[in-house]
Amino acid sequence: MPDWQSKTDQELVDLAQKGNLEAFEELYQRYSEAIYRYLYAHLSHEQDAEDLTADVFLNLWRTLPDYQPKDRVPFYVFLYRIARNRLVDEFRRQKTRAGDSDSSEVGEENATPGASPLVIAGMEVGDLHRYLLKLPPDYRTVLVLRFLNDLSYEETAQVMGKSYGAVRVLQYRALAALRRLMERGEL
Repeated sequence: MPDWQSKTDQELVDLAQKGNLEAFEELYQRYSEAIYRYLYAHLSHEQDAEDLTADVFLNLWRTLPDYQPKDRVPFYVFLYRIARNRLVDEFRRQKTRAGDSDSSEVGEENATPGASPLVIAGMEVGDLHRYLLKLPPDYRTVLVLRFLNDLSYEETAQVMGKSYGAVRVLQYRALAALRRLMERGEL
């Protein structure tokens, strides 16, 4: 019986691409919680995040044969892109159901400087989630990836498809916007 936990992501991907369900299950164990946190930060309900997490991994199973490490995209970036695309699809579906024909994503907002990453540290999970939902999608994404999923600037940049510098600026603005919301008590 193989020791799945000692295998690298790429070894697991190679096995899963050959149809090994246990290797795929290990990938799920490694990433499902992080993907759930990422999705939940953008959604209003836990059940929606759970459903989309399941959809992401179902989509991963379907698209895994197309993943090629030679594309120089690490596996986790490939997975987060699937999650991001699924989230965009969900937002479009919700807008269509609500009768809104504009399906474009919400853009970045300008924010004032002055927040600290420590702002997130002592907060109750429910409060943090309510504050995150008030932020633009890119702000939520950068905060979740950097502080809840512990990705580096470089990793976050790859997941978001932005430059290292853009992620640093985005994080700065997101923290400032979060701080302003907290100072105003806008829960």
